Amino acid sequence: MFIRLALLLAVSALPIDIAEAHGWGEDATEARLSAMLGGLLPTALWLIYVIGAGRIRPTKNRRLLFHGASLIAVMTMLGNTDGWFDKSSSALHMVQHMLILVVIAPLYVMARPLPQWLAASGRIGIRLWKPFLRLSRHPLRTGILQSLVIWFWHTPVFYNLTLANPWWHLAEHLSFALASGLFWWSILLRRILTVFPALVLTLMSTGMLGALLTFAQTPFYDDLLNLQDQQLTGLIMWVPGGLPYLVAGGWCCLRLFSGEYTQSSKHSLGPTRRQRIEKLGTD
Repeated sequence: MFIRLALLLAVSALPIDIAEAHGWGEDATEARLSAMLGGLLPTALWLIYVIGAGRIRPTKNRRLLFHGASLIAVMTMLGNTDGWFDKSSSALHMVQHMLILVVIAPLYVMARPLPQWLAASGRIGIRLWKPFLRLSRHPLRTGILQSLVIWFWHTPVFYNLTLANPWWHLAEHLSFALASGLFWWSILLRRILTVFPALVLTLMSTGMLGALLTFAQTPFYDDLLNLQDQQLTGLIMWVPGGLPYLVAGGWCCLRLFSGEYTQSSKHSLGPTRRQRIEKLGTD
């Protein structure tokens, strides 16, 4: 049912005037193709998960979390039914960014879908995921990576580039998804003390960018309606965008006091293939 719904959303987005909503009137075909690809990528991950869930069954809660995250991801990447996320407003564009960074990514991670993805993709999937799993053992590195990605795409030059070119816009969203996915994986699933400086770094980094946008007296981006729109953009990143990091910090503190954290991130993998796959998804 969920896969059919995702495919229905992807197909229903084809006639949407995405190009007009983003101001890409002369590149309507490229805009449609990039938007279709953006929606099909989470749909493909959804399909792989369903196949893998038939081999390694997830718990009911994790399954619901994954389906919910996938539904939000498909709708977000397609820009909703009227492209309203980016329609001449930097504030609405920021809402889309925050959904990717602090809603979709942590929901995916809390669903722990890796055992299902690996069960469906086999050895190829394990080889593809190994570099990301190694990086996720270092929360501070993933925090630095995510902060760099966020600041890079919110500099006026590159932000305005995404407004002018649909493929750069897609690259921006995919890099947000990858960097934030790695970050939340290292924070929520790793039991090592470096999650705390990683959370502090990220909270400070996004807070500084939000404050800069809020208190600046000159508009930075081409899609700003006025200075008040930029201030609202900064507040969205600063306040609601920072709350998930605060909540994660509180949850990590509870885990610390319960004695779950260790100095090392190395854990043993089980002796069988099934145990290895399940361990990769929960470690």
